[in-house]
Parts: sequence; structure tokens; C-alpha cells
Amino acid sequence: MKKLSEKLGSIFAGLEAFLIQFPKTVIVLLLITCGFSLHYTFHNLGINTDTTEILSKKLPFLQDRARFLETFPQDEEAILVVVDAETPERAAQAVAYLGGRFRRETEGVESVYAPGEGAFFDHHGLLYLDLETLNELAANLIEAQPFIGALSSDNTLKSFLAILGLALTAEDRELPVDLNPLLKNVGHVTEGLLDDRDILLSWQQLMLSDEQDLLSTKRFILLKPVLDYTELIPSEKALQSVRAIVADAKSALPDVSIRLTGEVVLEHDELESVQRSAQIASFFSMILVCTALFIGLRSVKLVLITFTVLLMGLVLTAGFATVAVGHLNLISVSFAVLYIGIGVDYTIQLSLRYQEFLQQQVPQQQALIQAVRKVGPSIMLCAVTTAVGFFSFVPTAYTGVSELGVIAGGGMFIALVVSVTVLPALLQLFPLKSGGKLSQSTFPDWVYEIPMRHHLRIKWMALALTLAGLGLLTQVRFDFNPLNLRDPKSESVATFLELLETKQTSPMTLTILADNELEALDKARQLSRLPSVESALTIFDFIPEDQEVKLDTIHELALLMGFRFATFPPLQQDNIDNHLTALTQFKNHIEQHLQDHPVSELSGNLLRLRHALESFLLQLQSKSLPEQESMLNRLQNNLLGTLPDTMNLLLQVLDADIVTLESLPKDLSERWLSKDGIFRIQVFPSKNLGDHENLKQFVAEVRGIAPNATDLPVIYIESGNAVVKAFQQALVGALVAITFVLLLVNRSIKDTFLILLPLLMTAILTAASTVVMDNPFNFANIIVIPLLFGLGVDSGIYIMNRLRSMPDEQRSVLQTSTARGVIFSSLTTLCSLVSMAFTPHLGLASMGLLLSIGLLLMIVCTTLVLPACAHKRAN
Repeated sequence: MKKLSEKLGSIFAGLEAFLIQFPKTVIVLLLITCGFSLHYTFHNLGINTDTTEILSKKLPFLQDRARFLETFPQDEEAILVVVDAETPERAAQAVAYLGGRFRRETEGVESVYAPGEGAFFDHHGLLYLDLETLNELAANLIEAQPFIGALSSDNTLKSFLAILGLALTAEDRELPVDLNPLLKNVGHVTEGLLDDRDILLSWQQLMLSDEQDLLSTKRFILLKPVLDYTELIPSEKALQSVRAIVADAKSALPDVSIRLTGEVVLEHDELESVQRSAQIASFFSMILVCTALFIGLRSVKLVLITFTVLLMGLVLTAGFATVAVGHLNLISVSFAVLYIGIGVDYTIQLSLRYQEFLQQQVPQQQALIQAVRKVGPSIMLCAVTTAVGFFSFVPTAYTGVSELGVIAGGGMFIALVVSVTVLPALLQLFPLKSGGKLSQSTFPDWVYEIPMRHHLRIKWMALALTLAGLGLLTQVRFDFNPLNLRDPKSESVATFLELLETKQTSPMTLTILADNELEALDKARQLSRLPSVESALTIFDFIPEDQEVKLDTIHELALLMGFRFATFPPLQQDNIDNHLTALTQFKNHIEQHLQDHPVSELSGNLLRLRHALESFLLQLQSKSLPEQESMLNRLQNNLLGTLPDTMNLLLQVLDADIVTLESLPKDLSERWLSKDGIFRIQVFPSKNLGDHENLKQFVAEVRGIAPNATDLPVIYIESGNAVVKAFQQALVGALVAITFVLLLVNRSIKDTFLILLPLLMTAILTAASTVVMDNPFNFANIIVIPLLFGLGVDSGIYIMNRLRSMPDEQRSVLQTSTARGVIFSSLTTLCSLVSMAFTPHLGLASMGLLLSIGLLLMIVCTTLVLPACAHKRAN
């Protein structure tokens, strides 16, 4: 190795002696090259932010997903609009309003689908009730025919309260609902007005059981946005349009909650969060990096030169990325971080060795040549081993990291070339002062002697920590749930997590494709019996059961009701006197009922209602006539405003007919039965899939019956498995390749082991720290591994080469510029990324934390453990 290093050193020195004679020419040529690279990159480098393409499409689970999306393309990249209202009537109004606006937004929205909404369900809604509920409703409506008839001719508060008062006193039930719930709701509405709140009485909820899905106050709209993957944030324009419509809807319907979630919104919000976090981190990183470089190099001029060299290398690496790959993905976009982290290492080692020679009174030009002679072979070996490590990621199925491996591996050779050409050329043009006293002893001498004096203790401690770390490796886990990387306070994440909590609204479902009806029904039956499955739906579940019996009931109800109106009349305006008279008389009816029946099932609600009416009438007395009129009209609207919509809906469903597969609406049927006759089975979980174990159980049980099941739960788990497998393969391959290169160069197993020692210990202890600090590996922080791999190998090479070349084996390597270079290079990288640990984006925060731990461990392993383990060899 020594002879090879001397030969390489002579080659580097001869090349440097030639180049520094023409420093301006070297810089101009490199600047021209950078200009061409920048121009070519600007016009040709694309950005692919499609997260589905960061893994190889040849993976079986992605092929299953591709088949599903090819068969049912409506489900690809959807925005989920969640509408919450106090009543089902208000929710339906909001969905109708939003649906109309979204359908007119053709530039940002490709398609709109509102499950369970529209003319079809308005017409056939009663058929989806179970037979018992339908019969109960029919009986209630027939009994309430006089009530409906009276309000259809006089739809006012006076008429309503008169009927209600008669029901109390005459005990003649002519209402479409139980009296007790109605009285409770009337009291609730009246109390709301006392607090200046408008609470609408829902006649749908009163007439039907509130457990029916048709009466849900939570409704959904699925939007397929127009995405542009050439943009950094593909959904930006579409979401701007959607959010503008939502903002208008919130103004028009202030009592309705409208939220956006779904994969498109989650990824968009995450990218925005990453950008904000990166901006925060970049600001503090720049300050910390400049500070670290200044402390390490102790020269403003050298810091500026270092930044110039790094910037030129980055530009050239970007050009290489454009030629070699053609685009950046969400993983490979981090090549700049890797380049700076490792590339700065080369410039720092050269700069500090150059300063060391100047301190020894070596002439300026000779100092440059000698610095390149001594450091050149080491950084060349570092570039080769680090590049080999990165190239080991290329064959893996993790396309995102595979492309990063190509770019970062090529970038290492670019960093080498730029460091040994541009850096010396700039120092030749802007030399430092010779002979400046650069103290290498910041601490007392005994501090630098620690690795030698206490080498046995350090070895035993290192062995103990490594064994403990190996023990903890059995508990290392990979968090495959990307929701855990996102800001839990953002609307999209909070809404998604809320939907996961209930069986009926969970967006984490699984999809199975069946080639025929028999297969679809058979698999649905098998899946429905699984403990982790709440239900398994097919298109046949949209064909109501017992249709003939239900239609007989509905048609009989229509005849008995004998409606003489095409539409139920809207609320009629009335005067203040009639309103006040009606309220006073109704209060008297309540008092009479309480007097006649002091203890009855109605007493509790009647007492509360009487108190609310007394407070309401008292409050009216203190207001002006216009204010009284407004308040009374609000009471009438809040009590009867939803009745016309409910009755009009009833008029439609009384004209229902047989539902068949052919009569199902197109936007529904095409999501369950493809044009090629492929049936879709959608499987809903019985547990909250926000829990890791529930998710694994759900996927495992369903795939036990249907191995080709797909959708988000499978994507999450299998993506995590693919990433872990890819990194395991790559790291083993990288370690084998690096070991082979080191053995080839060093021709010594012991030297190769000592060089790899910091890397191995850092890797083991960093992985163990994820268990101790409950900061598991995830899609974000796993990128730390290749960075630590590169830095760990480089640091070991620098320290071992310096130890091998030191004339006095007893002299501490920690007092050399090489050790200072290793420490300050690592600290510079640490400073460039540590601020991420304090950002709101949980993924970046976990990356910053893990990287900080890894770099600190690497410094300790390189500067203490390696010299201690090499001590016997030195003797």
C-alpha cells in the first residue's frame, strides 16, 4: 500500500505542478464547463414527484396495483372531500352545492363522484332500508297523514305548534315520529336561539332510525384532479382550484365543515411541509456550516474558496445527473446533501494539510503540491470506495435510491476532480499567508494521548457497546406508515386519522379483482367471515334485498297517503301576532299536560321545553319589532325548514321501481364492474388501521384468501418491506465491494478491518439508537445510511493512512490536520442537517435526529476507537 500511495502521490504531485502553472486557465475551463452543465441541466433535468415510481414497477404488489388502476382508473390519485353537517339534510345540500361547482371546474378536476348521492338514491332510497324499518316508517307516515296534510295547506309555525299542542292535550297521535324525541328536539332548537345559534331540526333523523347510513351527517366526494408531474408539486394548480371552491362553500354554508384529505392532499401538504421545514433548516444550517468551517479552517478566504469549489462540483454533478438519469425523484433530490456532506470532506483535508505545510514554513507553491501529494491518494481511495458503496444501490428494486446511487456515485469522482484542480488553482491565485501560527493543540496534550494511554479500556468499552448494539438490532423496526412522517396537526392528516377510527368511514380498505360473478360472490363471503374484516362489498350489494315486498309496501303507502301535491309547499311567511299567539298557546298546552300528567315519559322534555319557551318569550319582550320578527322567523325556519326537503324526497321514493345491475348509475357501476367484466371487491376493516398490528393482521388475513389484494394497506406494508430488502441487499453489496477494494489496495486484512471499524461500529450503534430513542427507520431517515456509509469509510481511510505515514508512531494522530479534518468535516455535515431535527415535519425531524447521532458516533469511533485499536500495530 505504501508503494502504491507513493506512486499515486507522485502522479498527483506531477499533475498539480503542471496545473498550478496555469491557475486562471484551469478555473476558466471549469467555469465554462459549469456554464454548459448549468444550461443543459436547466433545460433538460426533469423532476418526477410521482411517489409510485420510487419503487421498481416489476415488484408483484405494484403490478397488482397497476392492474387494479388499469381496470378501475377512477380510483387513481383521488382527493377526498369530507363534509360534516348537523343534519343529513344540510349535508346533502352541501354535497349538491360542492358537486355542482366541482363539475364546472374542468381545468383542475377530471371527474367528480359523490357516493350514495344523486337522483338514483333519491328515487330508490327506501329500498335500501331493511324491511322492518321500512314497515315502521310506513306505519308512522300513514298515522301522521293528518299532520302532513295540515302542514301542506298551512306550512307555518302556528300550524305546527297547534298540531303538537293537540297531540299533548288530546292524546291523539297524528305525528310521523315519536312525540318524546320531537319535544326534545324542539327544546334544543329553542335553546339554541337563546344563545343566538341556528340549530336545524332534522325531520329525516326523526322519521327514520338514526343508525341508517342514509341519514349520516358525514358525506364524501371523490375528486380526480388533473396532475402535472413536471412540477415539483404536481397537484398545486388542481388543489388551488379545489380549495377556492371549498372556501366559497364555507362562506355560503358557514355551519358545514368541509375538509380535504386523500393521498393527493396528504402528499401535497407533505411537500409543502418539507419545503417550509427545509427553508427553516437551510437558514440555520447555513449559519452553522459557516461557523463550523470558519472554526475548522480559521480563514474566511479558505471558507469562501471551499464554498466555491462545492458549488462548482454541485453544478457539474447536476449535469451528470441530467445525462445519466434525466430526472430527479423525491429520494434522489437529496444528492446535493450527500455531495456537500462528503465533498466538503475532500476540500477540508486538502485545505488543512496545505495549512499544515504553510505552518512548517514550506513555500506556497510547494505547500500546494505536497498537500495534493500526501492527501491525493487518500481522497482518491475514498472516492472509489464511496462511489462503489453508492453504486451498490443501483441493482436494487428501490428505484428512488437506485437513481440516487448513480448520481451520488458519479458525484464522488466529480468531487475528487474538482478538489484536486479548482481548489489548488484558487489557492494559487489567492494564497494564504505562509508561516502563520496555527496551533494544533486546542486542549492539553494528555487529551490527545487518550487513545494511546487508555487503549485497552477503550477497546473493552467499544466491544461492550458493540455487543449491546448487536443485541438491540433484533428490536430494530421499520415504520412503513407514511402518516407517521407527516404533521399530525395538518387538516389532511388529522382528517385521515379521524376517518380511520370508525369502521364505516375508514379510507384504508383493500381491493380484490374477480374475473366473474361467481368468484366475486364466493370471495366476498369468505372475506366477510374474517375477524379483521367488517364487510366485503361487491356491486351486488347495491341491489336491495326483498325488493318486491318493499315495493308493495311503498306503493301501498303511496296510495294511502294520497298526496295531492307534486311538491311539498315551502314555509309560509306569517305575522308576529300569529307567532306569539301560537307560542303562548303551545306553552299553555304544555302546562296543562304537566298538570294532568305530572309524572309521565314526556315530563322531563316538557319541563325543559317550557323553561326554554318562557325564556324565549321573555327575551322577545326586550327586543324591537324588527328583531322580534327576525327571531320568530328563525325559529320557524329552524323547526320546519328541513320538512319540505324531507317530504319532497319522500315523494320521489314513493315512485321507486326495481333496481337491477343495468339500472345502477354509471358513475357507481363503473367503479365496481369494468367494461371487460372484471368485478371489484372492496374489503373494509373491523379495527382501526392506524394501529400497526391491526394493519398487519388485516392485510395478512385478506391476502391469505386473496393474495393479489391491493390498495393503501398493502402498498404501505409492501413498500416498507421492499425498501428494507433493497437496503439490506445494497448495504451487504456495498460492504463486500468496499472490503474488496480496500483489500486490493492495502493487501492487509488487519488494515482493511481497522479502516472499516468506524463504519461498522457507527452502523451498529446508530441502528441500536433507533430502538433506545424510539426513532425507528422510515422512508425519510433511511437515507442517512448511505451518507454515513460514505463518511465512515472515508474517515477510516484518512486516519489509517495518516497513522501509517507518521514517522513517530508515539505521536498522537489527534494532533494532526488529518484528524482535525475528519472532525470538522463531520461537524460541518452535522451542522448542515442537524437543524432538521427541530422542524415540524416529522420525517425530516427523524432524519435530522438519526443523522446527528450517527455523525457523533462516527467522530468518536474514528478518533478514539480506531487509534486505540491500531495502537498495538503502531508499537
